Amino acid sequence: MEVILREDFLSLGYVGDTVRVKRGFARNYLIPRGIAVESSTTNEKVLKHKLAAIVSKRIKKKAEAEQFAKILEQVIVEFTLKVGAKGKSFGSVTAKDVEASLKALGYEVDRRQIRVIDAIRGPGAHKVEVKLHSEVVVPVQVKVIAAQVAAPAAAEGEESGKKRKSRKKAESAEGGEEAAAEGTDQEAAPADSEAAE
Repeated sequence: MEVILREDFLSLGYVGDTVRVKRGFARNYLIPRGIAVESSTTNEKVLKHKLAAIVSKRIKKKAEAEQFAKILEQVIVEFTLKVGAKGKSFGSVTAKDVEASLKALGYEVDRRQIRVIDAIRGPGAHKVEVKLHSEVVVPVQVKVIAAQVAAPAAAEGEESGKKRKSRKKAESAEGGEEAAAEGTDQEAAPADSEAAE
C-alpha cells in the first residue's frame, strides 16, 4: 500500500515522500496518528493544495539538516576498544555507541539515522554516515584507540594451571604407587598364612 507522509518518520522517509508500506501498518498506525495519508487521487488533490506548505516545511527541514551537517562534519567521536595480546579486539563500535557519544557531546541524533558502513573492530580512524534528511547524509569521524589487556595475568593463570596439572599428576602417581604397594602386601599375607598352616 502506498502512503504519502505528512510528517518525518525516520525508518520510512520525510515529509511529502510517497512510500510503500504494509496495509496493516498504514491503517493501524500511520494514518490514525496523522503521520501519513493513503496515496489516492483524492488525497493527492487535497495534498496538492497543502503541497506548498509541505514543500516549504521540507525545504526548511533540509536547510536545518544542512546546518547541522556542517557542525557534525567537524565532530570526532572517540572510543577505546580492549585488545588482546595477539591484537584481536574484544567487541566493536555500534550505532548505539555512536549515538550515546554524540548525545554526551550535546548532539541529538537517533541511532536509526546512523549507518555503520563497515564493522568497527580495530583501532584507527573510521567513518560512519548520519542521515539527517532524505537528501542530507553526513560522514562522522570515529577514532578508535586500542587498550591492551593485561597479558601477564593471563600468563600467570596459564602457569598456575600447568602447576595444578603437574601436582595432580604427581598425586595420582603417588596414589597409584600406594595402591600397588597395598596390593603386594595383601598378596604376601595369604602366602604367609598358608606357610603357617
